[in-house]
Amino acid sequence: MILLDDAQSTATNPTSRFYEAASQYWCVFPSENQADDHKAIENCLSEISHALSKGEYVVAAFAYEMGRLIHKLPYRKTTGDPHPLIEAWSFQDFKKLSKEHIDQVISQKLSQLQESARMAGVLDIQESITEKQFSTDLAKIQEYIRDGDTYQINHTYRITGKTYGAPLALYSCLRERQPGRFGAYIEQGSHYLLSQSPELFIERKGDILKAMPMKGTASALSQAASALSDDPKNQAENVMIVDLLRNDLSRLSLPNTVTVPNLFAVARHGDVLQMTSTVQGQVKPAIGLSDILHAIFPCGSVTGAPKKRSMEIIQELEPEDRGYYCGALGWLDPSGDFAFSVPIRTVEIEEDHLSHAATFTLGVGAGITIDSEAQQEWQECRIKSAFLMNLPSATGLFETIAVEQGKPKRLEQHLDRMQASASALGIPFKRGNTTETVLNACASLDQHSLLRLRLDLAANGALSITSAALDALEVPVKIFWAQDILSSECTMFSGDALLRHKISHRILYDAAWQTAVKLGGFDALFINEQGFVTEGGRTSIFIKPKDHSEWLTPPVSAGLLPGVMRAALLDDPQINAREANLTIKDVSMADEIMLSNALRGTLKAHF
Repeated sequence: MILLDDAQSTATNPTSRFYEAASQYWCVFPSENQADDHKAIENCLSEISHALSKGEYVVAAFAYEMGRLIHKLPYRKTTGDPHPLIEAWSFQDFKKLSKEHIDQVISQKLSQLQESARMAGVLDIQESITEKQFSTDLAKIQEYIRDGDTYQINHTYRITGKTYGAPLALYSCLRERQPGRFGAYIEQGSHYLLSQSPELFIERKGDILKAMPMKGTASALSQAASALSDDPKNQAENVMIVDLLRNDLSRLSLPNTVTVPNLFAVARHGDVLQMTSTVQGQVKPAIGLSDILHAIFPCGSVTGAPKKRSMEIIQELEPEDRGYYCGALGWLDPSGDFAFSVPIRTVEIEEDHLSHAATFTLGVGAGITIDSEAQQEWQECRIKSAFLMNLPSATGLFETIAVEQGKPKRLEQHLDRMQASASALGIPFKRGNTTETVLNACASLDQHSLLRLRLDLAANGALSITSAALDALEVPVKIFWAQDILSSECTMFSGDALLRHKISHRILYDAAWQTAVKLGGFDALFINEQGFVTEGGRTSIFIKPKDHSEWLTPPVSAGLLPGVMRAALLDDPQINAREANLTIKDVSMADEIMLSNALRGTLKAHF
């Protein structure tokens, strides 16, 4: 499925596009031979043009690194899996839809997913560069400017992390936060492209070519549009790129037809203000796709001026490839019309469908001129990336703490885990206030009873506490396999990043132990996609195999919660426990089975 999503699309002028069932797919990966890469790219562009000539409709994505070949930059080897230079799809037809219709399509597809898949977000966010390194790079760029190598450089870095939930659900969240004219959702195998770009790269309607370079950014929450459009530094940055685009378009346009009908227009995109200018010209006859890309790719707004020397400096300063970020993404019709965005505000997701592990990459950057200040440019990058980096968590957290004689047991360990999870998920958490809240609550409880205290941290950082008596248990307790007692699919996936956190959404876990209780037991055990045992609905599991002196417990990498009591047992030399992958057979044939959680400590168990 491919969705090209215009937030301004209406029923009377439907400009969003929905594509399904591709008839052809092209993918060009880089090799270690630039001549081969040139040939592969030209062959691909020729085949795309042929498909268009047959009346097919094409969607294409071009990586920024394709521009290195066009401008004959030296080959650079990078770590990790290679990123495609081109991906393209052809279709027999497509649907033009309004924003409201797109809303319905997304809603319908999300309704077909499990509830856990509709709960989407990001966690474990990291930046590939520090503010200090960014400042150092900026100083190097300004030295190049003083030496006359360049007028400005678009300097970028990467933000990476993990995602949870379905990519389409994450896209739905992002399009609400920052709707734009050039949204896109593309799924291709295990790779997903989620774009909320506000920038038009190049468009053709009839014989008119139009580019709308975007330079100038401010927070819509703290600055007026006029302050941005009147700012001399942003105006100068914008004019430099307008001049570059005028030069690029002149290669494709008839003489004396290139004009700038609009300069320094400011529009709001979510919480961000962006300044855009418009450059257009009348296209020469018989201009093909390859001609267009060789004349203008990549867009000058994401390189700097002059383009080739700026790209050389970018290659020197940026250790990671950009991928589709700063490349081009859009559609081509058989009529000859086309439109491509610059894929900024664009998230690329790689998902392992077997383990459900999913990682993302987001590129972000700023235009550096001689007048740039490092702290201001760094903050501009933060403003641009906030639509993802500040995405509210889709879930809260909780801890269940044993309270004995009015004192919480292992409180620091519980708060350590909650603090780490809150940091990973982007949930506000004030440890001092939380400690005080828990201690005050415990002081008001019955000092002579063993109690369970539940501490909830909502996604917005709000705290709440409930408590109840802890009932006595007859030991040993009975356990089941979750797959034997639950009617729904209950396989855990080792790559699911949320399993490492005690999130509020634990429907499957709760269903498992509650069903076990109804059947006269205490808990039910889960297995992952590889057939390894993970944990119970409310306990960690330890086994002692026959003829063994040590206890074994599944590793966190199997897809389970790092339990507070589990950690205490692993750290206790008298217990003699270690991590090991366990099968159903290992557990079923064990000499002894022990369950643990922070409320009950350890419990002997049997099937």
